Amino acid sequence: SQSMWGFAVLETIHLIGLVLGSIFVINLRMLGFGVKQPVSRLTKEVARWGWAGFLLMLSSGIPMFMSSAVTYSGSQPFLIKMILLVCAMVLQMAIYKVFRMHAGTLPGRLIACFSLLCWFVVAYAGRALAFAVFFASGA
Repeated sequence: SQSMWGFAVLETIHLIGLVLGSIFVINLRMLGFGVKQPVSRLTKEVARWGWAGFLLMLSSGIPMFMSSAVTYSGSQPFLIKMILLVCAMVLQMAIYKVFRMHAGTLPGRLIACFSLLCWFVVAYAGRALAFAVFFASGA
């Protein structure tokens, strides 16, 4: 059906937004991996990609939510995803604004690890949300 294909297209755009984002590049650099350049310079270089990824995820996530807003808003995976999404975004902004000067230090590594953990759980909760909705529909 058209709605099934439309939702699949939205999910694909949502995941492309995640890939385009600079989240993993910056966090891995904070941990000491990747390109050997200062995090402050790297954040400036990838900022456009980060915003493009964020806008893609937002513009695809809202229609996906609206397709079953009542079901999603009452599900535990959605609640977990939204809480950790806020935490992940706050941590990411802190990395961009404050902790980038601490790349490679223990505080910088801890905040990067916690940020990556939040983002992975956000992605996992998003996948769990699809299954929760599927089983809630009685399929």
